Amino acid sequence: MAEISKSDSRSVSAPILAQHWVMLSVMLGTGTVSLNNSSFNPAIPQLMQDFQLTEAAVSWVVVIFLLTMSLSLLLTGFLSQRFGQRRVYLAALSIFMLSSVCGAFAADFERVLAIRALQGFSSGLMIPLSLGIIFSATPQQQRGAATGLWGAMIMLTLACGPMLGALMLVGFSWQALFLLNVPLALVALAIGWLYLPKQPVTQRLKFDWPGFGLLAVAIVALLLGLSTIKQLADFSQASFWWLLGLSAFSGCGFIWFSRKKTSTIIAWPLFQSREFNYSLIISIVHTVGLFISLLLIPLLVQNTLHLSPIWTGVLLMSSALTTSLCSKRAGKYLDQHGAKQLISFGLLLTAIAFVGLGLAASLSGMLLMLCMIIHGLGFGLSYMPATTAGLNHLPDPELVTQGAAVNNLFRRLCSAVAVVLAALYLQIRTQHFLPNHELPLAQLYAIRELFFFCAGMTLLGLPYAWKFQHPKQPALHD
Repeated sequence: MAEISKSDSRSVSAPILAQHWVMLSVMLGTGTVSLNNSSFNPAIPQLMQDFQLTEAAVSWVVVIFLLTMSLSLLLTGFLSQRFGQRRVYLAALSIFMLSSVCGAFAADFERVLAIRALQGFSSGLMIPLSLGIIFSATPQQQRGAATGLWGAMIMLTLACGPMLGALMLVGFSWQALFLLNVPLALVALAIGWLYLPKQPVTQRLKFDWPGFGLLAVAIVALLLGLSTIKQLADFSQASFWWLLGLSAFSGCGFIWFSRKKTSTIIAWPLFQSREFNYSLIISIVHTVGLFISLLLIPLLVQNTLHLSPIWTGVLLMSSALTTSLCSKRAGKYLDQHGAKQLISFGLLLTAIAFVGLGLAASLSGMLLMLCMIIHGLGFGLSYMPATTAGLNHLPDPELVTQGAAVNNLFRRLCSAVAVVLAALYLQIRTQHFLPNHELPLAQLYAIRELFFFCAGMTLLGLPYAWKFQHPKQPALHD
């Protein structure tokens, strides 16, 4: 523990220029991941055509990425302590870059899935490690601005990715999309090799194989079960209930066997921090709302309003760009004034945006864009600041990387479940309205209800935002 404290103090007092190079490396590295994912989405119809795939089969491009990413998130805490954040981050970035190069030569769908699996595994290591590296290289009073800048890079690449991917597909094949992120990865790797700080490692650290096995089975079974649900009738399949039961059994087994152990795949002391728990709840609420809106916006624009698919891209881009533009300022406000007011205001704006989307759903594209801009502003003011505030309150610097991994894991799993349930609700309610209305109008009513649900769910995060302390109050306990 003493070694870690000394390392932390050395990194905090590192020259400002070195901190900037560290930030640039992790921003470019995580930007590589988000650019790859968002730019590859437009290629899915082309994959279906080239390999003669059904919708269920091509969905494995997304499912396999999520599966391997979830598994590597479980390993991040152990690997960073055993080998050091620098080594693991650079290794993960190298794997991501090399798998992208191999993707340019993929000739069959099985190879595409293998490459996406490698990309998901390396992504699950890079994202939480990026936050751990930022926290180790940045004084606490500057972490809000640093993570805000990091979040801005992610949102910027998410906003630009679909358009870049579509432009690449005009002149090249879908294989070329794998090369889009290679230049960013090369620069991030070079800067990281030169400037990322080294941390002490724990040579005798033992890996929690039973805990990892139980939790891995729980996650894989849950995601595989969800992937089988395409319509309401699929709930009657025995395979779904077997997978769901296996997931629940393994998850309960993990909790039962690991609660009393000192070294586990998930550090239970994380949840002893009330502020971390508050930030986790707020992050989940935000991410669930975001993923449900990503399901609803294309349906609303193209099926209900009969607008061009370009409007879908414009609406999503306007929200992401707004988040990117305000993230750094939100981080600076967090450093100076604390989390309570900032996160509360952001949650309120996000809820207002969802209500606006529900009310403006049958009106014009410009009103929808205004609502998406408000959503992006609310998301930028509260999502990353909540995550940063929660990690700031962890008493041990070792827990930051694992806290970021747990945050990512919980958000993704909850979002996967929420999207499946939202899609089923949309189907059921649309069928309910069909006897009295035409299909576009029936779907519109169902979409409105889901937007209002997202607004109410977002407001549930407000009581937790109010519990954050002012930065002048004592927050860390030695």
